[in-house]
This record gives sequence, structure tokens and C-alpha cells, in this order.
Amino acid sequence: MSFNDWLPVEAKKTLAKQAKETRLARGWKRETLSKHTGIPVSTIKRYETTGDISLKQFLKLAFILGDLNILKEVFKPEEPFYSSIEEMAKMAVKPKPKRKRGSQ
Repeated sequence: MSFNDWLPVEAKKTLAKQAKETRLARGWKRETLSKHTGIPVSTIKRYETTGDISLKQFLKLAFILGDLNILKEVFKPEEPFYSSIEEMAKMAVKPKPKRKRGSQ
């Protein structure tokens, strides 16, 4: 997935929609979620409709509605680690294997 495939505006709306669906699947009203998280009902309503919320409040929702541990993987470096786009491009170009020829 590239950055252009999932723009930040779409990402926050998608995450907000999933949070709302999870809340409703549990049979919770916004008031119930507010009690569990300490987030005001008005903020939860705004989040569910616009996707706007502070990072601290988002993490509280992730803890209550989902799996906060998944977020630990977001910025975990993958091997190999590249320090620049140029380095990544250089590593992406693999040399062609030498052609093997029969000796007989």
C-alpha cells in the first residue's frame, strides 16, 4: 500500500468508522464509551463523524475498543533499514544472475 492509496483524510475517517462499528457491536452508547475512556461524549461524537481526535484520546479508544499492542508495530523498522530513498532504490536493483551454460 502506498501513501497515495490511503490518504490521511480517508485513513482517519476509516478508523473512526471502525471505532463506531466496534462500539455498536458491543451494544455501547457513546455515554458508555465515554465512561470507559474518560473522553467526553461530544468528542466521541465529533470523532465518529469527522475522524478528528487527539492522539492521546485515540490511544485510549484503541486500548478500550481494540488492541493497543498492534500500534507498537507501526513504526517498527523492517529489515533492511534504509536511510534514504536513493539507498532503497540502489538496493532494489538486483544484479542479473550469471547465465549458466552447459560444458558438454
